[in-house]
This record gives sequence, structure tokens and C-alpha cells, in this order.
Amino acid sequence: MRAVLARFLQVSGKQGLTSLCLFLLLGAVVQGVAFTFVVPITESLLTPGAAAPWAWIVALAVVGLVYAVLHYRSVPLGNELGAELVTTLHREVAEHTAKLPNRALGVARSDRLAALDGTAVVVLMGLPAHVMRPMVAAAATPLTVIAISAFVNLKIALTLAAGLIVLALCSLLVARLLSRGEEPDGAEWLRRSYEQRGAGRSGGILATATGEVLLWRAVELAACAAVGVCAAAVSGDGLSGTRGVALIVLSVLTYRPMMEAVLLTSTVMNAREVMSTIGKLLDIGESGSQEVRPGADWPDSTDLVFDGVSLRVEGTTVLDTVSFEIPGGTTTALVGIPDGTRLLLGDLLTGDVTPTSGQVRIGGVDVSTLAPSAVERHIARVRPQDSGHTREEAGRLLDSFPDRLADRPGVQDGLNRLRAAVAAQDIASGPLTEPLTKPSTEPLSSEDRWRLALLGALAGDPSLVVVDATAGTDPFAADLQLAALFTGLSQDRTCWLLTGIGGEPPACDRLVEVSGSRSTARIAVSG
Repeated sequence: MRAVLARFLQVSGKQGLTSLCLFLLLGAVVQGVAFTFVVPITESLLTPGAAAPWAWIVALAVVGLVYAVLHYRSVPLGNELGAELVTTLHREVAEHTAKLPNRALGVARSDRLAALDGTAVVVLMGLPAHVMRPMVAAAATPLTVIAISAFVNLKIALTLAAGLIVLALCSLLVARLLSRGEEPDGAEWLRRSYEQRGAGRSGGILATATGEVLLWRAVELAACAAVGVCAAAVSGDGLSGTRGVALIVLSVLTYRPMMEAVLLTSTVMNAREVMSTIGKLLDIGESGSQEVRPGADWPDSTDLVFDGVSLRVEGTTVLDTVSFEIPGGTTTALVGIPDGTRLLLGDLLTGDVTPTSGQVRIGGVDVSTLAPSAVERHIARVRPQDSGHTREEAGRLLDSFPDRLADRPGVQDGLNRLRAAVAAQDIASGPLTEPLTKPSTEPLSSEDRWRLALLGALAGDPSLVVVDATAGTDPFAADLQLAALFTGLSQDRTCWLLTGIGGEPPACDRLVEVSGSRSTARIAVSG
């Protein structure tokens, strides 16, 4: 846990932690000073005929005001430090996973990381904002009361010190009992809760935990009262005097921060397991160093090779031993039925699916070893049916589209048609005497959605493009302008076109014909 926190706590975080600890320590000491004023105030109030202790009450009010100021200053520091820890955690997780090979985490590992990341958010926010205050007060406040009592009555101070030792040992034992032996993530906790409820256990987890907490509260309050009774006994005033009542109240107040701390110690102990597990998942060693196996960079060539690729899911063969090669910088049309096999080939090419055996190589590099950042930057998948593609999105693309790409085939015509669609909606949205409003969130037509998708992919300047036109009728066979725009997108880059129903595909350099079922797929490549 120390190694993980040392990595998460940047320079500003360490400075914030120092300031927070200083305010918490001062607040705990001031709280101990205020508790000692309770003895003379209680004695005067319980003594018949005694005057009201206004001097002590005023002193208590002043000390309480100082404590309130320290509390007011420390709360934002704790919240800011917790937010800094959470932000650093997310940054570390994102940077680490971006450097790993593509899909290296796997489903189970990525789910586990996400669950622990969510747990760590609560832990890291709670440590400085909530847990540290009672932990500091549990030590500083009783010691302050004991130190002040030593100047008044040494026997009382020694009795309080002995009681502190006994209660501290009991608190550590109870904290250990309240802490769980292993750290389940959210999904595991829900599963256990459901199984326990289904088994007919009465009360449930909440009732059980509440019962343990209330039992400890009752036992500790009784122990605090016993310490106060012992302090009154050694003071020489007897057990029935006002001094006895005042010392019992003082004991309860003195050890009250320990009551809060012991209930949060289990959280800290569980946080240690959470943070150590996060460290293991992020490859952070005990020294705090991070060992990263970085993913491969994008290769210089985009030659595509399917080398003995097969895929099995739960013992069933989905794709059986597919091998073929496609030169880089060419446009390839994938035709044939069923669509599922061609879609699976596209998923294998982009790394969205990892083959059980064999390799899919781009420029000689296994696509599964590429860093996710390289895949995101260099591979584009065009599927306009995945989102609404509104006129507002079209307006943003028109504003940011690079001018250097406007001279490609079909691009200028596609831009003009999108501008016409946006302008038509602007005019229809209000009287002509009013200025044009921003683009509407109404969805575009099917043809304009294709234009937006193709132009959006082109604006990203990818190295490899997979165009999925399997849903519905092939748009490039019915719209010559879209076919020209596809030519502009595929120019000087490797492009796969998964054709739709009907018509002839645009001019392509290669044709991959897929026949048979998935498990008996046959691939024929022609130039």
C-alpha cells in the first residue's frame, strides 16, 4: 500500500498531506484541551449552591471556536487531497492500460480492474477526507488530556494512561475482528449477499454489521466509565462525589475518538488489500517502480496476413484455419454469404476479436500486440448505423474538417451536401428574418449519415479502414457520389469493404470471396 500511495501522491499531494496532518494534529490537541474544561464545569454545575463557572464556560467557547476554525480549514484540504488521489489513480490506470498490448487485459482481468478501480475511488477519497481525522484524534486527544491531567493530579493521569493502553489493545483486537479476511469486489460482494439471503440467514449483512458495531459501542462506553470510576477512586474524593461524575464524563470524551477510529481501522486494513491489488494489476512493485510491458508501435507497412487463424468459443469452432494475404495500400472488397463470417474477419483484423490460434499480422506485427493507442489512431471502422449522426455532429465535422483533404475524390461534393443538409434544417427551424440557429439534433438521412461517417473517418487520417456496409442495401451501388467519396477515403491507404446486398461494389484492387459456414469458411482471393 505504501508503494502505491507513494506513486499516487505527487509533489503537490505530499504538500497537501503535510498541511492536512498539521491541521488535524492541532485540532486533536485543541479538542483534548476543551475536554479538560469539562471537569471544573461539571463539578460546579453539580455542586449545590455553587456559582455558575462562567470563566470556564467562556474558555471552553473560545477553544471550541478555535477548533471550529481548524476543522473548517482542514475539510477542504482533505477533499482536495482525496480528489487529487482519485485523479492520479485514473490517470495511472489509463496510461498503464494504453501501454499494454491490444486486448492484453482480457475480459476477466479488465472487469476486475474496473471493480477495484471503483473501490479504490471510495478508499482514496475516504482516507484523507474521513479516516485520517479520527485516527489522528484517537492518539493526540487522549495524550493531550493525560498531559494536562498530570499537572493537576498525577494519579488521575496515570489511571487515564493505563486505561488508554487497555482500550487501545481492545480496539486493535476489535478492529481486526471487524475487518474481513479477503477483499471481494462489487460483483463478488453482491453474489455473496444474494447467496446468504437465499440460504435463509436472518437479518442480512447490514443487520449483522450493525449488531457488531452497537455491541462494541456499548462495551467501550462501559470500559470508559470504568476508567472514570478508577480515576475518581484514586483521586481521593470517593465514588459518590461530583468529581467522580466529572471524571467519568471526561473519560468517555477522552476515548470517544478511539471509538470512531476503531470502526474505521477495518476500512483502512481493507484499503490496504485493495491498494495492493491495484498495485499488482498495474505492475507496481514494493519499491514503487512500475514494470510495463508496452504494446507494439504501428508498423511502417500495412500488408495484411491471416496466418492459420482459427477461433473456438466454449469448445465450438467458430472459424477454422483461415490463411490469406492482402498487400498494403490496396482496396479489398469482401463478398459472399453469410455476413457473420465477413464481420468476424473484420473484427479479427481490427483486434476486436483475438484468434484462438494463428495470427493476424499488420506489417509483420501481430495485431493483438499493438498498443490500444496505436490501434485507435491508425484503424478506423465505419459503421454509420452505430449512432444517430445528427446535424449537430455534421456541423462540428464541417467546422473542423482539414482543408488539405478537400481535393480528394468525392470529398468536396460530400462536404457540400452535408452543408446543404445542415443549412436546410437551420432555415426550417425559424423565420427567415431571424439569424440561423445552431444545427438541429434531428437525425440525418441515410445517405448523409454515410457521408458523415466516411468524412469523419477520413478526417482522422487512419492507416487502415474497415467499412461495414452489410446492414441493408449496399449504399455505394445506388449512390455514385457515395462511391466517389469511398474512393477518396480508400486512396493511398489499406481499406476493407464489407459489401451490402445488391449491386456491384466500387472499383477495388482485390476481391475476397467468402463461402460456407463459419466453421467451414472458404476464402478465395483474386486481384
